[in-house]
Amino acid sequence: MGQDEIRLGLIGCGGISHFHARAAKNSRHAIRFVACCDIRPDAAEAWAKQCGCERFCTDFEAMLRTERLHGVLLATWPNQHREQIERCLAAGARNILCEKALTLTGKEAAEILTMANAANAFVMEGFMYRHHPAIRKLETILATGELGPVDNVRAAFHSFDPEMEPGDSPNRNWRQRRECGGGIPYDLACYAVNACGHFTGSVPARAFASGNVSPKYGTVNRLYGMIEYANGTVGIIESSKKSSFNQELQVTCANGILHVPVAWTLYDASAIRQFRCESCGTLLTDTYAIRQADAYQLQLENFAAVIRGQEKPVVPLAQSVANTFAVEALVTSLLEKRIVDVNVPASVAKAIARQG
Repeated sequence: MGQDEIRLGLIGCGGISHFHARAAKNSRHAIRFVACCDIRPDAAEAWAKQCGCERFCTDFEAMLRTERLHGVLLATWPNQHREQIERCLAAGARNILCEKALTLTGKEAAEILTMANAANAFVMEGFMYRHHPAIRKLETILATGELGPVDNVRAAFHSFDPEMEPGDSPNRNWRQRRECGGGIPYDLACYAVNACGHFTGSVPARAFASGNVSPKYGTVNRLYGMIEYANGTVGIIESSKKSSFNQELQVTCANGILHVPVAWTLYDASAIRQFRCESCGTLLTDTYAIRQADAYQLQLENFAAVIRGQEKPVVPLAQSVANTFAVEALVTSLLEKRIVDVNVPASVAKAIARQG
């Protein structure tokens, strides 16, 4: 379809939706949100006026059936995604960008993959960080093979939450509501798990975790875990809402280490540091400067390019399914205090192997 304008619809006009609106506005690739939907009519109307939408509504299925859209973006809570994706597909949507986390269980994620395949549809999870030049540079360095095979990936995402709202307050953010997918696993730790799965290049086999549950909200607010992958590599996860800010990503290989100080919400110019041990006690350091970039814009441009048939998705759906199984296993391990086998469907493992 060349460079024709990509017309998108938005479902969910909350805070995160404005990052996507800015991404479309700043893109040079003819991408525009032309319709939006929210169960709150005033929120939908305000978003439409601010972002130049042609239509706003409270019924997203009607929006999909009546508007001439190339794709739809879900900016809703994690607990809603499985049902909403099914309803989008039934209403005719064939290109869906879904905010993280894809779902709350591996079973639901696998069902989405099955539904997408049956409908010949493109569904991508919105891990915007994967589109950032820092992450793409990591991929390029590792692809040369100079550092040797990956041994382990350590990923941290901490963000302090003072838990000021009462436990029964209707004003709580979704991140403080267990029923919405709030808490560490599907808000912060899912980034770390995604990175571990991506850079180990394998499917999770076993998981073990420890942590805590908030007595006020009932959400998991501390999660420290380890994932063993089928190829023998290891992912180490650190994520807490009782800790100061930390977004480190470190990939350790046979011949060196790559370190990104802020990996998930990269808003400014940054740098990747590479460490190599030349001999005992001699550490060599290289630094790669990374330009400033809007990861949401790059994500939306990749989504549009896949729709146009020009690119492959940066975040394949099969990988998202495997990562969801891993997150679920970590939560189960934390709550039940045991090592958990991760039973990723064979079809998912095969799809990831084909993707390389």
